[in-house]
Amino acid sequence: MEQMSKYTLKFKAKEIEEKYQAQSYQKHLKPLFYGLLIMALSLNTLQLAINAQKDNLVIPYINMGFIIICLIGLYVMYKIEGLTAKIITITNAYSLSLQFNFSSETTQGQEYYLYGCNFSLIQAVIYFSTDFHLSCPSLLLHIIFRQTSTILLTNKIDVQSLSLSMATAILITCVLYMCNKAYRIQFLMNYQQDTINNQLHKLINKPFSKIQFNEKKLQIDVQTTAFHEQFEDYNNEYCTGCNVRSFIRNCIINNMTLEQALISSQVKFDESFEVKLQRKKVKIRLCQYNIDNSIILIQESVQKDPIQYKKVSQNLQQSLFKQFNAIRKTPQNQQFQFGTLSILMLRQFQIRTINIRKLIKNLMSIYLISKKIKLNFNGDYTIKIRTYGHLIKIFLIQVFYILQDLEYQQNYLEEISILNLETCVQIKLTINDQFPFFPLYLRNYFIEQTAPYLLLNPLNYNLEFQFSKIIPFNDVNLEY
Repeated sequence: MEQMSKYTLKFKAKEIEEKYQAQSYQKHLKPLFYGLLIMALSLNTLQLAINAQKDNLVIPYINMGFIIICLIGLYVMYKIEGLTAKIITITNAYSLSLQFNFSSETTQGQEYYLYGCNFSLIQAVIYFSTDFHLSCPSLLLHIIFRQTSTILLTNKIDVQSLSLSMATAILITCVLYMCNKAYRIQFLMNYQQDTINNQLHKLINKPFSKIQFNEKKLQIDVQTTAFHEQFEDYNNEYCTGCNVRSFIRNCIINNMTLEQALISSQVKFDESFEVKLQRKKVKIRLCQYNIDNSIILIQESVQKDPIQYKKVSQNLQQSLFKQFNAIRKTPQNQQFQFGTLSILMLRQFQIRTINIRKLIKNLMSIYLISKKIKLNFNGDYTIKIRTYGHLIKIFLIQVFYILQDLEYQQNYLEEISILNLETCVQIKLTINDQFPFFPLYLRNYFIEQTAPYLLLNPLNYNLEFQFSKIIPFNDVNLEY
């Protein structure tokens, strides 16, 4: 679909046309009008002064009319900016009357020619500064008026002059059409680019940055970015551009930094690939933005480097397990072990099948003193759930740690009811006073870190934990 009218070159979309006119007013029409106003007032005032000395009160009416039109135009432009182009066109048309200020008796032939050239140049500036639908009629009016007045004053028709006027009209009209069309196309491209830039954060619902290599400064320029705080290794102390540049410099691909790969054009576009960032692997995607030859960098996902992470965590685990096995298994020692392992296992996302009955009974024996707690399995004594094995253990350890604190305050746990549902395993706690439990639950760091992965719905004051059986597809075969 054509964006512009074929004949007037106006944009068909009203919003775009208004933006174009606003830009044209600020960049061209406003400074041009003020320049013409100063020049016209100065020259016409000077002409009035010269004529006043000659006691000639006939010709100055043309100059006085020109001054009045300029002042009216200034007032109208101040009140209604959208009429500026029309005011300039009217002023340009009235300038034709200045032709009658010159005659062969008062002006030398060469001066007459020079004045004509200067007026034509000023009028040409106005042609190219206004829109085609205004400049084209103005041009035709000028040529017709000049040709007609010349024929009337000379009482003859010069075929050569008439032919030249017609050829000039056609030539200038074509040039005006092409120039105005090119300028509007350039504006439309800039408008579309700005629109896309403003919509990128809606189109790309991931951390991304639009970058471009600056050859003069030999650095990566960051043009726009969104969700920048989600970029890996983001630092609040740095600005957005510094964070993005730091990310590009720290990412390693094919034994070189991502920045070096971008500068040397050794990267793949429009497909995801992995780069190494310290001990993590980051999946990114690069897209070529052809409008201004920039690049859009999208961070697809982040995962810890399995080799490096396993190497460190397994060595630490083995060392701790050896120490724990050498410690006598008392409830106090086991609580210490659970607390230490919670720190170690907090980022472990293996999917495992957990026996809820066995886990609950084990935690009750370690953390709770009271033996009067009712354990209700609702007829199902083999309740199992396939979920993040380490995370659910950490979560329940912290829950029983809170219950232990409440027990010391004589706020005893009365019943644990476990119900196996289709989408979740529901564990309901019944306490003498359930309200002290909730603030402790919300302030617990380990619960805050694990609950989003485990619970179907956030916990409320009824103390019903709904452990989801639904596992994200990407995590089902997670190995690290």
